[in-house]
Amino acid sequence: MTRPAAIVIGIGPGLGQALVRAFANGGFSVAFVGRRRDAVAAHERDMRAEGLDVAGFVGDASQPDTMDRVYDAIADRFGPAEVMIYNAAIIEPARFVTPSGLAHVQYGDAAGWDARNAPADHAYLMETFRTNVAGAHHAASRVAPDMIARGKGSILLTGGVLAFEPWIEWGVTSLGKAALRSLGQSLFKELHPHGVRATTIAIHGTMQAGTFYDHDDIARAYLDLHMRPQTEWAPDYHFKKGDKDDGDPDA
Repeated sequence: MTRPAAIVIGIGPGLGQALVRAFANGGFSVAFVGRRRDAVAAHERDMRAEGLDVAGFVGDASQPDTMDRVYDAIADRFGPAEVMIYNAAIIEPARFVTPSGLAHVQYGDAAGWDARNAPADHAYLMETFRTNVAGAHHAASRVAPDMIARGKGSILLTGGVLAFEPWIEWGVTSLGKAALRSLGQSLFKELHPHGVRATTIAIHGTMQAGTFYDHDDIARAYLDLHMRPQTEWAPDYHFKKGDKDDGDPDA
């Protein structure tokens, strides 16, 4: 029996890898896409050694011409996708018009991020938008027609609490997550009548192994969302521990 196909755009050692494993263990053949050829090859080798039906493809989500070739190759390998997860993003602490004065940004006891430590210029803002938002639109435009034709499928976008309340050190990322959520809301309205779901997953905390925001637990939530009946579909899903997780740590 042919397994349904899932695509994960944006692979890394955290959530991206957890998503590939969750869907492969859930009965899918999974294609995943990353920018670095050596990292993609390593992820594929390790997960295939676990007996998972996966294949890695090299591509930059911000470059539609390159990604068109990737999507064609995935379709040739696995057929049309039943699930597309957009997990690609440029994640870097960056303000809009003032320097942060910080070399590293850290919240709680989670590993932090190296900060841009310079206000975002126009080129940087457009670079992040191409990856964080426009790439998701392009991915959706590639998979949606087949999903509509079959009357089923899921487009799942990795969002976050930043879409609802910007944090000072994450101004540029907050902008992208808000725009991504808006895209997801529109896709939900367009696709729901065709039996295709589109949902933005708002992760309300810093992902860290062994915590409530463990990558594997979040990845299983994505799989659960895809499996839910249409009567339970919604444009937003909140992976959230409690009301206190709404707070702005920069305040």
